[in-house]
Amino acid sequence: MFRRIPRAGASLRQGSSDVFTYGFTGTRGGRRCQSISRRNFSSSKHWRSQESGKEEKESFRSRLGAALRKTKIEWYPIPVGLGVAFLGLAQFYKSSQAEKQKMLMETERGERPQEVVPRQRVRPTGPWQVQVMSTLPLKLVSRIWGRFNELVLPYPLRVPGFKLYSWIFGVNLDEVEESDLHVYPNLASFFYRRLKPGVRPLDPNPSALLSPSDGRILQFGMIERGEVEQVKGMTYSLEALLGLGTVSPDSEPVHPSTRPMHKVDDDTDPENVAADQEFAKMNGLSYTLPTLLSGSTKHDVSKDGSMDVSMESSSTSEEKVKADLAKGEPAWYSPRPTSNRALYYVVIYLAPGDYHRFHSPASWVVESRRHFAGELYSVSPYLQRTLAGLFTLNERVVLLGRWRWGFFSFTPVGATNVGSIKINFDAELRTNSLTTDTAADRQAALAAQRGEPYSGYTEATYGHASKTLRGHALQRGEEMGGFQLGSSIVLVFEAPMGSRQSFDVSWTGEREGGWQWHIKKGQRIKYGEALGEVV
Repeated sequence: MFRRIPRAGASLRQGSSDVFTYGFTGTRGGRRCQSISRRNFSSSKHWRSQESGKEEKESFRSRLGAALRKTKIEWYPIPVGLGVAFLGLAQFYKSSQAEKQKMLMETERGERPQEVVPRQRVRPTGPWQVQVMSTLPLKLVSRIWGRFNELVLPYPLRVPGFKLYSWIFGVNLDEVEESDLHVYPNLASFFYRRLKPGVRPLDPNPSALLSPSDGRILQFGMIERGEVEQVKGMTYSLEALLGLGTVSPDSEPVHPSTRPMHKVDDDTDPENVAADQEFAKMNGLSYTLPTLLSGSTKHDVSKDGSMDVSMESSSTSEEKVKADLAKGEPAWYSPRPTSNRALYYVVIYLAPGDYHRFHSPASWVVESRRHFAGELYSVSPYLQRTLAGLFTLNERVVLLGRWRWGFFSFTPVGATNVGSIKINFDAELRTNSLTTDTAADRQAALAAQRGEPYSGYTEATYGHASKTLRGHALQRGEEMGGFQLGSSIVLVFEAPMGSRQSFDVSWTGEREGGWQWHIKKGQRIKYGEALGEVV
């Protein structure tokens, strides 16, 4: 047992605690023994007084330096994904603040309404995966990804990073124009890379329609009853893809940023007019002779050289006749009933590793542009099989015009993580932008105030590019623009159908002549290869 034994002769000093000895008594080997130990205690008050004296002698700066020298620095790695996400969020925050500041300044100057009501979003129907995806902020994610792609990569990481990307997505680095990958400062510039001259030769057949880009053929065929087949058993309306009606007369004209043939300001120069006329004659396009004097009189010239000399009709007669004709008028994109022509379409999917620039599939004239500020769902083959009307929901740029056989349209479609869609001859186009979304919301609100349905797009024309051709001329194989990441392109064009072997209703054979396809569903195709031809 333990017992407390005071120490004999111990003197208790002031400032010290009592000192006791603790003994253990017991029996060992028949003899009584006692184990004594002692423990001295000092008061905390005395200890604090000593330490305070030392602290007064040493300054805070010296003590801090000593602590830092004695502290061992240890580095802890963070996940790569976390670092990438942080950089992307930081860049997006800076860009968002800049856009908000710009909008605030415009509001203070009275150039922008105080409040803009967001337009109603279209909620798609489908499996639960589609329902979940429709609730995600895909446009915000795509903008963050676009900002992240523009971050400058450290010089030593560029070559291994781009080679890793090429290995994952199957990029052929032997075709890249720049052999030194260090020249690409970020992912965006590598996505938008150019190819070496000659690696994509154009099909020599002048009657062939070329593939505008590298990719995979998802769907193609003839358009019947104004419906485009997305997958087997799933269709969407052509008007939902391209928009309603013809070009609006109050559409905003766009001054092109590039002119491959001549400058914009010298459109009345006889040499430039002759160049435009030669382009139209070579490609079977109609054109207009602009007046070289003051005035706005236009004379339509046909292939045989005849001139339109009609006079203006009365407004009353024009309105009545227009109302009667509208009752039996077909869709604005439909071929003329007596032309023996039909509308065809093809959908090309661009994977992340494909060449991201697109080119003109034929010689044609772009007359107008429609920008649909829609959603940014993925355009992967899986979602195309599950989400009906995918291309009519996503953001897209519809280029409308004509080629030698009639109507022609070229539609780049946006997708998740697509930074933007670029059109080389349209400097005013902005896609995947908060500014364009706000403008679309404002137009939807104005249409609602007027009691009209919102068309879903903003429209612009290219009439200033060439008054002779009434649009922007594109030669076969000429670069038109590109994506900042993979997406899809939809071509809709008019072409001859050919002649039937039998007029039996049940006849399903092939026609002689006319448009003939040279592709198969699911086929890999490269820019410059033939999609088909008019025989």
